[in-house]
Amino acid sequence: MHAIEVSELRKKYPKKIPLPFRKVEWIEAVRGISFKVKKGELFGLLGPNGAGKTTTIKMLTTLLEPSGGTAKILGFDIRKDAREIRKRINLVAEGERTLYWRLSAYENLKYFARIYYVPKKEERERIGKLLKLVGLWERKDDLVMNYSRGMKQRLAIAKALINDPEVLFLDEPTLGLDVQSAVFVREFIRKLVDKQKKTVLLTTHYMAEAEELCDRIAIIDQGRIIALDTPEGLKKLVKGEDVVEIKVREFSVQKMEGFPWKLVVVKEDAERGITTLRGQIDEEDLPKVVELLVKRGVRILSVEQKEPTLEDVFIKLTGRALRD
Repeated sequence: MHAIEVSELRKKYPKKIPLPFRKVEWIEAVRGISFKVKKGELFGLLGPNGAGKTTTIKMLTTLLEPSGGTAKILGFDIRKDAREIRKRINLVAEGERTLYWRLSAYENLKYFARIYYVPKKEERERIGKLLKLVGLWERKDDLVMNYSRGMKQRLAIAKALINDPEVLFLDEPTLGLDVQSAVFVREFIRKLVDKQKKTVLLTTHYMAEAEELCDRIAIIDQGRIIALDTPEGLKKLVKGEDVVEIKVREFSVQKMEGFPWKLVVVKEDAERGITTLRGQIDEEDLPKVVELLVKRGVRILSVEQKEPTLEDVFIKLTGRALRD
């Protein structure tokens, strides 16, 4: 049995239209996605902001009613068996407002332990173990409002483990974290799968995070899954193609109008005025690409050949960068 089974899952939202117009328009956030997650697997949903990742997680965690399709968590239907599913899962939602800031870390975990009916005789030991696991035992009595963002996220993960869930959902778990905190969270997530055999579904728009952590990845764009495979399997879609990264100054979108080769902006450093372009360019065409950029008033800083990444897979499938 799979831990998660999703078939043609859909979600529509009514679009608000100001009076006096009465017509209702619908926005389809999730458009018939299907996938399965094996027990003990770390499965990733990779896509840009607005792709439908959070909406999908909200439906799978029974927080949002689907508009169509079906999904099962550990064999339980998300429509009919919400109560049974909630006993066996937990969620780390995007953002910091899943904790009570005027309580200490210990008090937060104690509160959520009571909500999940953790036996009294196990409560103290479980809370202590979790706080030590996420490196917060020494700060257990401090109010959460005095925690850094990284500490709050670690506590949010501890809170999500308080009921010892079989399936854990993580929505953008490292969003906005500093590098050190993000590394800690990623390593901790991987250990949950490797050592504790948890099933984890993670959403992210960070390519490196998905590639580093996930056993398999579904790339989602505009509410549809456009590719699903292991990280290495996905990169085979661009294997053998020449991937070029060009760093430039004095760049504008207008200068690229009618450009015969596909180059997309993957990074912009506004402070330094540097734009990074990336695309699949044949080696023999590269001098022509550089020459045409210079003719259009773009200042070339560097040109490098790169190993294909999941960014290149997304560009190939959509014609856009993941950041768009």
